[in-house]
Amino acid sequence: MARLQQNLLTLKADSFAERLQAVAQDVEDVLDRILPPPTTRLHEAMRYSVLGGGKRIRSYFTWAASQLFDVSPQVTLQTAAVIELIHAYSLVHDDLPCMDNADLRRGKPSCHKAFGEATAILVGDALIPLAFQTLSSLDVTSEVRLELIEELGKVTGSQGLVAGQMMDLGQEGPRSTLKELLEQQRLKTGVLFGFAAEAGGILGDAPFHERQALRSFGLLFGKAFQMKDDWLDGCGDAEAIGKPCRQDDEKFTFLNLLGPDLLCEKAEQTLQKALDALSPFESRANFLKEAVGFTI
Repeated sequence: MARLQQNLLTLKADSFAERLQAVAQDVEDVLDRILPPPTTRLHEAMRYSVLGGGKRIRSYFTWAASQLFDVSPQVTLQTAAVIELIHAYSLVHDDLPCMDNADLRRGKPSCHKAFGEATAILVGDALIPLAFQTLSSLDVTSEVRLELIEELGKVTGSQGLVAGQMMDLGQEGPRSTLKELLEQQRLKTGVLFGFAAEAGGILGDAPFHERQALRSFGLLFGKAFQMKDDWLDGCGDAEAIGKPCRQDDEKFTFLNLLGPDLLCEKAEQTLQKALDALSPFESRANFLKEAVGFTI
């Protein structure tokens, strides 16, 4: 823990909060333009589920990584918005009664509570193609465009988010070891964080080792993020975090496996590894390092 704190001493939490908010607002503006106007119930539900909520930390990763390679702001924000569309789809479907059965999301009724279960399913179905449609229109080279589409396809498919949700539901057999839980977390949470960070490198045509460093950072941050989320579910306050707590008491989670004290220790170790992954960039990666301080 001492080493982790020492690495973060030079970073200002206030400046990060302001920067995160500014990126979130810029991405929100792009999302507002990408999403169809609320002229139908489906489009109203899509906008309800995407706009006006969340810290946009994944978007921040894409923006901060893009700063390393001087990528066009417009292209950066459009790519970040794509990641938010995919994240929103995953939340809408995760909240469904047949999945996690959550009535609240970001302090307001989840999509299926506000618009009905069938509409919520269709909202998720509609957000996925909108994300790929947006990527296909990016003002970048065809090689970069295709690589982004291919990588996001892996993240969202049966070897990424969907596989993680299947494991979380227990549909792929019982899980009982830390190794199995880490794989579930990697698929359900980590891969989207990994892509969000690496996307900045893809946009900047970064060399392979730098792209891998960014992906590793995102994956490790995602692991610590899920550990924190498990802790909040078991030990947090629903009013403070904007969603129901103790939804996972009967599930196989980091908190249930490790207990609160060991879980905190593991999370800190994982965040230190995330910082170490950024070593190829040295101080140039301070915008990304600040996100670790925010998580603590």
